[in-house]
Amino acid sequence: MSENLKAIEEHIKVKSIPALCFNKDDFVSNEFSVDKFVSDCRKYASLDTMRDNLNMYHKILCTAMIELLNKDYADFVNLSSSLAGLDKSIKSLSLPLKSLKNEIEETKCNLDDAFCFLTKIFSERSSVHASRVSVFHHLCFEENLEKMHKLNTENSFNNIDTLERMAFTFNSLQFHMNKTDSKKYSVKEEEVQNIGRNLELKLQSVFLQSLSNAASDNDHKKHLHKILRICSYISEERKLENAFRTSIVMPFMKNLITQNNIIKLGLKKILNDIINFIPNACNDLLKSTKNIDRNKEVFTGYDFLVNAIWPEIVDAFQYIAPVYLYSLGDPQKFHQNYSSVMEFLDEFEHLCEVQSSVMKLRAQPSYKEFIQKFNLDVYFQVRYQEIAGKLECDLFEDSFVSDDEILPYHLKATASLWNCLNLCWCDTIFLSFLKKDFWKLTVQLLLRFNKYVQCCLNKIKDETLQLAWLINDIEILVPELRRFFLQIVHPKLNYESLNGCFEGAIRNILDFLLEIPIVSANLIVKILSERCTSHLKLISSIPQRFRKTNREIPSKPSPYVSLVLSPLTEFFSETSSILSLKWCKYCEIEVTDGIMKQCIVLMEDVLTSIKKMEDSLKILKRARDKPTGLSSGAITDDDKIRRQLAIDVNYFEQLVLKSGMKVNDLAKFKELKELVTSAERNNHYC
Repeated sequence: MSENLKAIEEHIKVKSIPALCFNKDDFVSNEFSVDKFVSDCRKYASLDTMRDNLNMYHKILCTAMIELLNKDYADFVNLSSSLAGLDKSIKSLSLPLKSLKNEIEETKCNLDDAFCFLTKIFSERSSVHASRVSVFHHLCFEENLEKMHKLNTENSFNNIDTLERMAFTFNSLQFHMNKTDSKKYSVKEEEVQNIGRNLELKLQSVFLQSLSNAASDNDHKKHLHKILRICSYISEERKLENAFRTSIVMPFMKNLITQNNIIKLGLKKILNDIINFIPNACNDLLKSTKNIDRNKEVFTGYDFLVNAIWPEIVDAFQYIAPVYLYSLGDPQKFHQNYSSVMEFLDEFEHLCEVQSSVMKLRAQPSYKEFIQKFNLDVYFQVRYQEIAGKLECDLFEDSFVSDDEILPYHLKATASLWNCLNLCWCDTIFLSFLKKDFWKLTVQLLLRFNKYVQCCLNKIKDETLQLAWLINDIEILVPELRRFFLQIVHPKLNYESLNGCFEGAIRNILDFLLEIPIVSANLIVKILSERCTSHLKLISSIPQRFRKTNREIPSKPSPYVSLVLSPLTEFFSETSSILSLKWCKYCEIEVTDGIMKQCIVLMEDVLTSIKKMEDSLKILKRARDKPTGLSSGAITDDDKIRRQLAIDVNYFEQLVLKSGMKVNDLAKFKELKELVTSAERNNHYC
């Protein structure tokens, strides 16, 4: 049939089919649905169009099928002839098949009967076996019960060997009782419980006696090991731990952990006494129950530190309820108490010896509650207000000068910043659990200082001394910060995975601090340049001094020249012990270069005006055609002006050299020198 469909498909492909509003492959899909087919076609065509396309496709299919029949007509005829007589062959096969079916059903019935018979036999045997086992456990129970009564009448309770036999017998007694029907032994159950309580009391009595004398007597130490082994064998570890807790640990803790002792001795002394109590009271227990020495026998299942000592410590502290231990009224006392508790917990965990015991201790709800009583979030807020508030108060004080004679900083803001940073990481304030918060506070303090400095720089107009102090403070602060971060902050952060981030953060912090000196130096240059160049205005008055005054040829520099560098000289005399040579040289060169630049502008204006006046006089002379009355070699007023400018520049050069600067370091001086020299030379040639 599939071959016929393929033939029809090939025939349709050969024919030229017009575009249809549906996909012809949808009809042969296993998920074909008429409703879905119609709804999909309605999206692309109307019902009339769909009907016409279906009629057209139906005619094409009919034509293809007829052509296929005509093409394979002989095969269709042969197919009908080959089916003749097939019904007789099928009938001849039905008789043997029915006979085989009857034989199979008969065999199945026989197997079911045999299976039921075997199941009944095995069930009877299982019942007999269960009865035998029950009788066996009953006999063993009675035997062990009789043996327990016999051991109880020996009156040798302090004999450790007898107790060991009793423990093993009682363990066997419980085992066989649990294997039998408990309803039959309900009467004897109370008797067994009494025997167990009696044995438990005897074991605890011998345990406590052996523990108290184990340090001085080797026999008692051996007895202690045997008691531990016996209780481990009968799964009574917790009861032995409770006996140790109530008889030894509880009295000691109640006498030690009291409000009077905490007030009188201090919390640290109390916690140290607890740590010292552990090796004194249970040294032999720890050696016997911790897998420390592999050459000795170890009794697993015990954990006296976690199950006996730690609960009593927590209960004792909760019983006296020392609220002042966790109070934040005195942050310094809170820090001491928290540090003492953390140190105590570290030492207590160290005594646990094995990691499994430490993890078990940390998983105790009482362990977490004991630590959470110290509200570290509130503590940090108190310290934050204390440290950040101190910096804010110092920044807004009227006095800018530091009154701290120990620190090398001149400004109060810088000294306060350094003190606040040290407060963040000092041992009496810093807590390891809050290291992220203190690091964040450190960055905030530095950013606040930088913001304050930027605001001050924007407001400063002529306080050059304060700017020099700021430059000096930053140059001292940056190396100290680098050392402070690497030697103090980094070990306390202790983030090996974040070393790259930490170094990048330090680099960014130091970078924005290093921008302050250059900004301050440029501001100093600006202020000094304004002061120095204010005297250069006298350059514009030089023509008035020589024009039509019959003054002699100038031979001395103008008074303004000696005044130009006086503000710079006064600044360096005032700040020579503050600014480093690097910044002194920078300010000196930049200010002097600025003076040169202003001189060039003013002198160019003077020379230009002289040149224009000379040109005007020449034009008037030619127009009148009259002699000027002066020979060509006479010195004019303009020549005197040019000469005065040249003398001033030469004297300025001498002052520059006298101050220790090199003329080659001044970019504009060569241009100024060339300006006045060229003006004199050109006028001479004219």
